[in-house]
Amino acid sequence: MNNAANTCNIEQHLSVASVLWPEIIEIDGFIFISEFYQGNLNSLNEQFKNDRRQIELFVNSWSIGDFFLIPNSNSIHDDEAVYEFANVLKFFWELRIKDLFLDRKINIELGMGIMGEHGLTITMYQA
Repeated sequence: MNNAANTCNIEQHLSVASVLWPEIIEIDGFIFISEFYQGNLNSLNEQFKNDRRQIELFVNSWSIGDFFLIPNSNSIHDDEAVYEFANVLKFFWELRIKDLFLDRKINIELGMGIMGEHGLTITMYQA
């Protein structure tokens, strides 16, 4: 905590908060992380033959490495640190989902190459 307090400005703290506690939207019964959704539900329904699980997996899958497109340290190459970050992200996304959707079963998963993403990936979809 001391490191963050001494090295991050307000904008950086807000950026981290938005990663850990993302805005989640619901559109026609689909659940999306708003930052990942491009407003293309019609084409997604066509592409995935109205399969809600596949559509949500596709939109909500994100490579952990993509959170660090401009890394300023070698930690992105430290598998243990990357997995720790992924687990922290998963934990907070699960809290966010429980906060918003108490009555739904929504899975947050980590895996390798989910939906064509590169390397360790996080995703969210309704069961």
